[in-house]
Amino acid sequence: MDWKPVSFQVPATLSETIYQSLKKALIDGDIKPGQRLQEKEIAALFNTSSTPVREAFFRLAAEKFLVINARKEVLAQDTTLEEVRELYEIVRTLDILAARRALSRMTPGDIEDLREMTGELGRFHDADDHSNYLEQNLCIHDRIWRHAGSTALYDTLSEVMAKIRIFHRKNGFLPFAARPALEKSFGDHLEILRLVEARDIKRLEKLIEAHWGEEFSVEREAGPGEGKATGR
Repeated sequence: MDWKPVSFQVPATLSETIYQSLKKALIDGDIKPGQRLQEKEIAALFNTSSTPVREAFFRLAAEKFLVINARKEVLAQDTTLEEVRELYEIVRTLDILAARRALSRMTPGDIEDLREMTGELGRFHDADDHSNYLEQNLCIHDRIWRHAGSTALYDTLSEVMAKIRIFHRKNGFLPFAARPALEKSFGDHLEILRLVEARDIKRLEKLIEAHWGEEFSVEREAGPGEGKATGR
């Protein structure tokens, strides 16, 4: 294996530690889509029996991060383009719910934080810094989701986004490498800020409907270091 076990500050069972370590490796790309995981090899890494490893495998398979095939082989999930489109539909729907909940909970201080984060997003936009723009974009959504006040909703959105990012990484796809997608995204974020400040949930919901998955609507040829929106 080309990844190492990680430790966590919160005390956990060995099965939980293995689960968290494998999940992080999958999300970070240390374990690649389609890669086979060996139960005995992972057990040796953690100096344990196969039982907690198997428990971790079953949890990750239930969450669609791993696949256990008919031959009992354990493989990292390899998400298709159509599956990613479905994941965006889930994010779109849950983001509307999160925005509705967050808007009633955000204080003036919270909105000021969002304004500053959007200003930082604008600086990455102006610098044509696609990588940092993407990270800041996700941080803004993450902040709004946290204000929704629901751990279950936040965890679900975070996991769906993790699967989308695994797909992007596998295909070398930069969502905002195409200028039209970058411009649409930044324009949306300026409008999101304005609607949050106005606490206009109806228009915010309509905006969110059109916000997610803009990279799939941009017809373009991939440049050097980019992946096409088709995922090929």
